[in-house]
Amino acid sequence: MKKQIKGHEKKKKRNVWIIGLLTTAVLAATLLPVGPVHLKLTANAASGTSDTALSKFKDIKGHWAQATIAKAYEKNLISGYQDGTFRPNGKITRGEYATILARATGLEKVEGQNPFADLKGHWSEAAVNQLVGQGFINAGDYAKGFNPNAELTRYEMMKWIANGLIKSGTSFQDAFNDSKNTLLPTPEVNRGTIRAEQVPYLALVRGTGIVGGFQDGTLKPADSTTRAEVSAILLRYMDVEGTDAGKYSDLNEMREVGTTGTNLTTISNYRYSNNSAKVSDLAREEIKLSNNSGVVTLHRYIVVDVTQGKAKGLYATLFIGPETHLFKGNYMAFADISLTSKIERSDPITFNGGLYSGFLQFNRLDLKQAFKNGLVTIPERSSDLIKKDIKKRFWVTSVLEGKNGAYSFNQKSGNILKIQNM
Repeated sequence: MKKQIKGHEKKKKRNVWIIGLLTTAVLAATLLPVGPVHLKLTANAASGTSDTALSKFKDIKGHWAQATIAKAYEKNLISGYQDGTFRPNGKITRGEYATILARATGLEKVEGQNPFADLKGHWSEAAVNQLVGQGFINAGDYAKGFNPNAELTRYEMMKWIANGLIKSGTSFQDAFNDSKNTLLPTPEVNRGTIRAEQVPYLALVRGTGIVGGFQDGTLKPADSTTRAEVSAILLRYMDVEGTDAGKYSDLNEMREVGTTGTNLTTISNYRYSNNSAKVSDLAREEIKLSNNSGVVTLHRYIVVDVTQGKAKGLYATLFIGPETHLFKGNYMAFADISLTSKIERSDPITFNGGLYSGFLQFNRLDLKQAFKNGLVTIPERSSDLIKKDIKKRFWVTSVLEGKNGAYSFNQKSGNILKIQNM
């Protein structure tokens, strides 16, 4: 690990000198691979970036990624086509991405062996071999062949760089392990289009800000990606590689959710009292409502900070929309629960009567926001969801006091969750 980090630091200290000769291999409709050119921009050199790139690529002026493409070009990550274009919206292949990523990483180079028969003689072979040796690419993921000319999916893009983060420092390995059971802040999780084994890889790149997702909060792992997007993402990856995972607040929220079932202590001023149970402890046991109206299991408990009248935190956009009422000065909590009703009539007021703590309440989410993000909550006619003796899983919401708050929640086994403002 020390060698890896040392290599990362070494890259940062290189001066602005071209030590090797720039070589290009002209391939029709592919990214031109560039030979080993060792350079590092100083602030003065970077000031001319835009003009240099604009004169090189005739199709990036006015593009949203113009400055990003220019920066990636000056850092020798990318090159263009023989006709003087960059084609920022063009789809990128596995081989092209491997070539750029092999130049972007600061990890110590490893001479890997080619495990793919269909890669032999391909122009990206050396880059792919390097990434396999460094641990970016798991050869087992491509048991039927690497197929270097196939379009890269966003999940492949994110998984490779997540693997790179893990190799760049033990803190990222710890974060990966902590995030295996987390909740990703994307509606795709609720719709079942992200598999459980994908979650920790996506958590690393989302939590560090390398990939921010789309405006609707989606990550679209099955989609292809473009040359412009890859340029932006790899520049951010270079800034994160070799750092400490503990410095990223979004990732810290997901780590706490993954290990305890809640982001409570990361996002709020609440702390557990001595010998308190965690939300993950409550999830192991059913909670019998005191009026015998039902039995509840608490799976997750997500908190959003609205103390300043504006929703803050990684999960804010998942639960809170433009029409959601904000309880300014407090925290809004969103609980993922399962309920088995024991009464004939579906009645949230009765279920609330069986709870003795404001920590958990049977209040429905903003219906419009819930529908948009694939969240199941209590509908306007609760009997459409909740029926006697049928276990249903859905989200409810409650409010925690911003100051001077203290809550407890007891279980039959004697486990007691106790939290208070600090």
